[in-house]
Amino acid sequence: MIIIKGKAQWAKVFDPDTRFVPEGEYSTQVIVPEAEAAAVCEQLDGIIQTKFQEAVKDNPKLKSVLSTATPYSKEVDDNGDETGNLVFKSKLKARIKSKAGETYTQKPSVVDAKKTPMDKSTAVGNGSTVKIAVEPFPYVMQSTKQVGVSLRLKAMQVIDLVEYGAPASIFDEEDGYVAQAVAKDNSNDMFDDEPATGNADDEGDF
Repeated sequence: MIIIKGKAQWAKVFDPDTRFVPEGEYSTQVIVPEAEAAAVCEQLDGIIQTKFQEAVKDNPKLKSVLSTATPYSKEVDDNGDETGNLVFKSKLKARIKSKAGETYTQKPSVVDAKKTPMDKSTAVGNGSTVKIAVEPFPYVMQSTKQVGVSLRLKAMQVIDLVEYGAPASIFDEEDGYVAQAVAKDNSNDMFDDEPATGNADDEGDF
């Protein structure tokens, strides 16, 4: 499992998107400053190179035709200029059919800074500071002659929430009703408790 920390973009972690994938797909992009992403990129590049060497070993003729593809790309602004950030893309199919013909469902675990499970009553908006746990899945795509690695979204920890469609910043805190947290699930022990801020002090291993 690989952990990536950054700013969430287009997070679909509670309801799978079925517009282009009939079986449904959870996904998110995470934006990370390029300098901070160096270690993760090195790890992913190493996985790709290992898969490339395996493919060439099995069929030496592929060495001259195979290219590589990464699960991250450089972010550009509206003018097409690079921002200095990298965008990591991760996905998880909601329904999977096994080789035996059985169908099962899956979804990413989503927790807050203290590892308390969250549900879709709270939408994770663009700019939220998150950590995602992804499973790297190396592949060789025969149709495109590409070797790469996809990132399967297994879990998300929301450290600093920017709730989609909720302009909460216009209000001050008041004494009164406090939303009840979803029951805690021991399956989220892959995460460390985090202070619910977006500061650098949030750094830490999962």
